[in-house]
Amino acid sequence: MGRFGLALKVLFDGEFAEEVRQLAAPSKEPAEVEDQMNYEAVHLLALLQREGRLVDFLREDIQQFQDAQIGAAARSVHEGCAKVLADYFSVEPVMKEGEGDPVIVPKGFDPSAVKLVGQVTGDPPFKGTLAHHGWKASRAELPERPEGQDKTVIGQAEVEVSS
Repeated sequence: MGRFGLALKVLFDGEFAEEVRQLAAPSKEPAEVEDQMNYEAVHLLALLQREGRLVDFLREDIQQFQDAQIGAAARSVHEGCAKVLADYFSVEPVMKEGEGDPVIVPKGFDPSAVKLVGQVTGDPPFKGTLAHHGWKASRAELPERPEGQDKTVIGQAEVEVSS
């Protein structure tokens, strides 16, 4: 059926016309959109906020503060975030050698674990100096979120009630 035939059917078939109107009308409820939120990442951010006030620190315009004030705030953020790292993660170096030590990167190395910098030419093995040993997780266990908690809340709003 072409457009003209469809138009005639809408004009002369009341039930069909109503179905078309319902399909064409904007939905009264928001359309279901595939959820793009990574709630585990939000949960981690919430833990870093709760223990170290990381989001507060990063969202603050620190240009107006003196270095000593920033250092004092950073010490508190560092302490809280280090607690989250220690409580919920185990991390270990990717490479066991010390920073500054000579290393050999073998053929078949994992480029997601080892980043080559400097004058990289040719094929492995590569000889170089370890600039940073890297990190990898050997444990990652976040605590359960309380039942019914809004999964998008990173930190609660705080209201000081006065009488």
